[in-house]
Amino acid sequence: MKLEDLAPKYQAQAKAQLFPFMEKVPVNEVKPVAFIDKKSKTEEDYERTILQGKRFKYEGITLKMANGHRYTPDFYLPSEVPGVAGELHEVKGSYRLHSHGRAKLAFDQARVEFPEFKFVWATKTKTGWEVR
Repeated sequence: MKLEDLAPKYQAQAKAQLFPFMEKVPVNEVKPVAFIDKKSKTEEDYERTILQGKRFKYEGITLKMANGHRYTPDFYLPSEVPGVAGELHEVKGSYRLHSHGRAKLAFDQARVEFPEFKFVWATKTKTGWEVR
């Protein structure tokens, strides 16, 4: 699917979020101290073992959904192809916190509303990473 295939409302939203970000903020840029997002140990492990040097932005994009809720994935990987949205990665540990179910609902809703992105759900298990 191409950006041009989306409804004008979603095209404007995607362009406002993606293209200024990709033009003005270098990927993996160090944030000012006041705005540093703390990664969990699970997210740091995912970055080290799965992303392995790929270009990404930690919590680099927030999607506003039709129901008024927002979804911010853990990692945004921009596409190397101009006009293609990229990948959104959600990382969870094996221990199921109360927020796990809420995050899964937001993830699934965003996947339905923004099909131009590739969505990745990664769970750390005792034997390694389960990536879907």
